[in-house]
Amino acid sequence: MKKSFPFLLAGLAAALAFANAAHGAEPKVKVLTPAEDATQKTVLIGRALGNNMTIVFEIEPAKAMWMPMGKSGQWMEHAPGPNERFHVEVKPVDPASNTRIPYANVKFAATNKDNGKKVQAQLHPMWGGSGLHYTVNSALAGDGVYEARITVGVPTFARDMKSKELWSKPTTANFHFKLAGGKLIEVTEPAEEMPVKK
Repeated sequence: MKKSFPFLLAGLAAALAFANAAHGAEPKVKVLTPAEDATQKTVLIGRALGNNMTIVFEIEPAKAMWMPMGKSGQWMEHAPGPNERFHVEVKPVDPASNTRIPYANVKFAATNKDNGKKVQAQLHPMWGGSGLHYTVNSALAGDGVYEARITVGVPTFARDMKSKELWSKPTTANFHFKLAGGKLIEVTEPAEEMPVKK
């Protein structure tokens, strides 16, 4: 019994983290020392667990995207707008197969608590150096403390009968980050990786 006690505690902690993320619990703050410049490199804002999914949220330098544009759907380079310095990136992952989840409607919403400004965006599916992810370039809303929410909608791909309950409802996760002088000085303490069911 003593040998299984640490395993039991680890399992309980993971279950609590899963429950908190799934119910939109307040994220824990991690202070970055030194500050990190997301206009120069990728910065992990947080990792949350919920609904048999791991949601990874990062901010990195804004970048051009090759995507269909306008009503014609013609493929063109879409350059960042004049103030779009940041590339908001979300990676929904199935922890059992360590596979990115495709065909989902992913939304980003954030409020800068210091100035009251809000940012909302529909994230586009994109393939890049890190594989499949959902993304949008953004100016964000200036320096301040942000409350952010990522919502991953129900994926539209078929599932086998054993997996029919997976991701059958939208998954939402809350994140915290703080910008000062355009640099990140606080992010969300990342949740532990979700234990894989065997």
